[in-house]
Formats: sequence, C-alpha cells, structure tokens
Amino acid sequence: MKRNILILISVALLLVTLSAKATIVVITQQDLTFNPATVSVTVGDTIRWVWTAGDHTTTSATIPAGAAAWDSPLTSTTREFDYVVTVEGTYNYVCTPHALAGMVGSFTATGTLGIGDRIDMSSVKIYPNPAKDRAVLVFSADEASIGHLSIYDLLGTQVSTIEVPVKYGTNNINLQVSNINPGIYFVELKYANQSAIVRRFVKSR
Repeated sequence: MKRNILILISVALLLVTLSAKATIVVITQQDLTFNPATVSVTVGDTIRWVWTAGDHTTTSATIPAGAAAWDSPLTSTTREFDYVVTVEGTYNYVCTPHALAGMVGSFTATGTLGIGDRIDMSSVKIYPNPAKDRAVLVFSADEASIGHLSIYDLLGTQVSTIEVPVKYGTNNINLQVSNINPGIYFVELKYANQSAIVRRFVKSR
C-alpha cells in the first residue's frame, strides 16, 4: 500500500540514521572526511551527502552488481546529493580529488524493502521554513491512524515527540518549535506501521 507523506527544509551537517522502513541517512562532508565514514542501511533507504565547505565529490568506487553508480559534486552550488539504495551489499565511495588523502567512505545495505513500498515524499511540506515559534507539517495519508511525530537534531538526539491523529487525506500538524535552540533539525513521523524522515527544517532565532 502506498503511503503519501511529504517533506521540506534546507541546509545540513551531520549523520541522522533513524530506524524505519524508509529512512534518509545523512553523511556530512567535514574537511577531508565523510562523517560518518561507515554506516549500515536498509534497501530502500536514501543516502544523503551534505556539503559544508570546499570542492569535493561523492563518487562510487566498488558497488554491488546491479546497483547504480554515481558521481556528484559536493560544492557551494551542489550542496546535497541523494542516492536511493536498491541492492544489498557493500558500497565504497570516494571524493575524487581527495581520495589519496583518505577521503573515502562506505555503507552496507541489508534487507529487501521494495521501492514500491517506500513512502512517497513528493507531497510533504513544512512551512514556514525557517520557523521561529511554530511550523506546520502538511502531508497526505491514505488511511487514518495515530501517529508519533518526533524532532531530532543533527546528532540524532530526540528533542521532542508528540502523539498526533492522522486522518485520511490532507493533514496539517502544528509543530511548536519555540522551545528548541536555533539550528537544523529533522522531523520523523511514524504512522500506520510506516515511518518517514521529513527532511530538514531550520529553527531561526
């Protein structure tokens, strides 16, 4: 069954790996390293590389048979790159200009989650973004249930969690963010045995 749940936000830094059926795993470029350099994921997850400074790439080196290769810049004009994992196995990648300096990383994928089972992120919105006191999460659900909405910082620490009713169709959920520090955060909404990372949002001063 296809569950529609959506996203919005901007800019990023560290790893957030939140266990779920379909998760966005963030790997941050920090100086001449990828942080974290090694992660474990599930087939169907999305790897997101995030730039912080300099001119770099994320480029596949050795990957499982049947997996798609990638080669993307990580620069001031290309600050993020997403890769959906579709094949089990170990993926090794490098920053092409800095591979000899040790700027390499890897991730290992397990599981058999089909792409058809992934949550459709195309309809999710968070506004305003950046948000000062309150934001609204908008998404579409194809069934009613009770959901659990959590906010995580860039280190993966949960800073808040609430239980919310999810109705069939369009949902508008208020996020009270006045009591959290300025910075970049991730929203995770779990409902009806599904889970999704709702991109990043920025808490302003």
